[in-house]
This record gives sequence, structure tokens and C-alpha cells, in this order.
Amino acid sequence: MDEQTAFVLALQILALFSIAGALLLYLICKIQKTESVTLENIPGASKPILVTCADNAIGLQISIHLANRGFRVFSGLKEGAGTGSSEDSVAARVIRSWQKNRESQNGLVRGSIVALPLDVNREDLIQEAADIIRAHLQAGEDGLWAVINTTGLIYRGRLDQQDISHWEAMFKTNLVGVLRTSRAFQGLPRNTSGRIVTIGREECSDGGFVSYAATRYAVLGATDALRKELAPTGIKVISLEPKGFHTEDLYVIPKPRKNSEQTEISVDINGCLEYYPKALPSYSLQILDVCLTTRNPKPS
Repeated sequence: MDEQTAFVLALQILALFSIAGALLLYLICKIQKTESVTLENIPGASKPILVTCADNAIGLQISIHLANRGFRVFSGLKEGAGTGSSEDSVAARVIRSWQKNRESQNGLVRGSIVALPLDVNREDLIQEAADIIRAHLQAGEDGLWAVINTTGLIYRGRLDQQDISHWEAMFKTNLVGVLRTSRAFQGLPRNTSGRIVTIGREECSDGGFVSYAATRYAVLGATDALRKELAPTGIKVISLEPKGFHTEDLYVIPKPRKNSEQTEISVDINGCLEYYPKALPSYSLQILDVCLTTRNPKPS
């Protein structure tokens, strides 16, 4: 190889390394920028959110998901955080295991979960929950970023065979419960120009959901009216309309998932107790993320 050829080859190698270095630097900057947008600059990131009921599958799943995303989550449980014993509800035990795992991560997990006593059918617990939230707000915080109404009750049955008391119980929990919590907590998102989220209508493909569907359409109508009423305050009122899964899975009480030998409760790779069912598919959780983080979310 003559000197001229070697010189040209050396220049080509140098140019190749320069391109590779520039590409690597670009990727590093891109990753850092993405992390910055995800965790710091998006609306609502790391801010406090209330999930009104984590006793059911949808509420527990949303609580864990948002805490993993970096939000500070207040999760309502009818019996509160429990006593720390095996007699506590599955939801309380799952949340406690998540909290212990967070403590072991030495600050790597930004989110948090505070379990508090909350029953949408009890005015005293609603007021107590509001006081607990205010006490936990950090210095300089004026209120909640979002209130997510996850309380729900389903009694399935044909309309001509169903007990009227079941209708009354569903309307009391599904509709009046949403009105109660929206009234009690609307002062907290008002100070942050936050948002109130409700669960609206669902696709009930099977029979036996007439009275339940009526409660959900009532919630949808109330949500539309509340959106107009609160518009001057800056609060955004949003209705989630979940699709693509079994309606009854949303509000069932979570159960612990045991290992293959059925002797011990399974834990996931993060050391958190595993439970089932997981009510929402991943794309529904992504839609929830958009609902909470976009500056101007859609009404539905």
C-alpha cells in the first residue's frame, strides 16, 4: 500500500469515527431530552392525584400505574391502609408491598402512594380524606392535579327479574358517589387548574346490564354538565369510555395471584404482590396518561 492510499484510508476511517461519535452524541442528547420531557416538563408530572377507590381492580391498577409513572397518588380504601396484617384487604397489601419496594429503591422511584380511608357513600370519610390530602400536600402546593372517580358497583341481571334495591345501590354508588366526590374535592383541582375524571359509558355487549348502563349514561350526562359549570374555573372535566374488555372486571375486588405450587402469593420483578384481574389493557392506560398529561385534553 503506497503512502497516498494509506493517507486516504486514514481519512476515511477518521471520518467514519467522527460520524459514529456525532451519532452517539445525538442519541445521548435525544434520550436526555425525552426523559426531561417525560418526567419534568409534561403537565401534571410528579403532582398529586386522588384515585377515589382502589378497592376494585380498575382503581388499584390505576393507582400502581400512575405511581410508577412518577405521580403522587392518594388511593381511597374503605378500610384505609389497614393494620399491616395478612387480614388486610388485597388492595391494601398490594399498595403496602409497592411502598416497601419504593423504599428499597433509594429514590429511583419518583412516585408514591398514600392509602387513605374513603367511601363515596359516607360524607364523614370524604371530608376526612380531604383533610388528609391537604395535610400531605408539599409546601407551595395549592391542591390536587386530578381527581379520578373509580368507584363503581355492578349488579347483573335481567331488568324484569332484578331487585329494585340493586338499582338503588348502583345509582347511589355510581352516580351520587361521583357527585359527592366531585363536590367535596373540586376545590383542590381548582387551585391548580387541574382535572376531574369520570368513568362514562362502556360497551356492554352481553345481557343483564340495563340498570348498570343507565347509571353510566347518567354519569356521562352529569360529566358533560359539570364540564360546562366548571369551565370558568379552569378545571377540565373528562369522561373515560373504556372499551375492549369485560365490564364486570372493572369493579371486582382484586385477588392475590399465587405461584405455580399454589402455596405462596406471587410477587413481580419489582417485589410487588401480584394480583388479578388487571382490568385495563396497556393502550387504555396510555390513553389515561394522555388524559392527565396533555395541556388540553379531549372531553371524552
